[in-house]
Amino acid sequence: LYKYLTENYEQGEPIFAGDISIPGLSEENLRYHLKRLTDDGILCRFEAGIYYFPRKDIFGEKMALTADTVVLHKYVRRRGKRVGYYSGYTLANRMGLSTQVPLKEEITSNYAPAQVRELTIKSRKYILRRPVVEVTDENVAVLQFLDCLKDLEKCAEEEPEVCGRILTGYAREHALTKAVVDRFLANYPLKIYKAIYETGVDFGRNALPDIGLVYAETDRGYGHVSAQG
Repeated sequence: LYKYLTENYEQGEPIFAGDISIPGLSEENLRYHLKRLTDDGILCRFEAGIYYFPRKDIFGEKMALTADTVVLHKYVRRRGKRVGYYSGYTLANRMGLSTQVPLKEEITSNYAPAQVRELTIKSRKYILRRPVVEVTDENVAVLQFLDCLKDLEKCAEEEPEVCGRILTGYAREHALTKAVVDRFLANYPLKIYKAIYETGVDFGRNALPDIGLVYAETDRGYGHVSAQG
């Protein structure tokens, strides 16, 4: 088990017991060996079924795993595979559409246990939602783009024209064409067409000039990193 874990997990990365699959190792034996590794100080236990190899700070002290890191690896990117994305007020804030920092992180994930579910991990609250289609590495950018438009009236603080410029920058950055967007539009409510019209967002061939928006994927998902000019 130790060899398997060291080959598949990095320090500070959550290890979900349910994800471990070793031929010949029963669930009971798995629990036993995880407990032994924890008792020996090799692994740390975050909560039931979640373990990790601890990182150490500059003083040599073990660094505790955070709830945000656990949620990222469980509901957004699991074992290197895209399974979800930040959405709602969380996405609006990170995209620069709103300055409001939500008290509850909102995530849309293939692993959401219900259509909408509030989850508490170590006193940190999250709202999980099921996606309109299965989230993959290939479609995550367009789903976030359409989610922003769907929730624009509710979540955005900026004027529609400003939102349009930000979203146009995002569309350009991720090469979102009309053909790509059209494949998913039918999964969204009709009000999304109103948002497209009011913002003037351009995701076709005649995109607006580059406005200096820079986007990147960090440990907190795709987000608006900086603006130039």
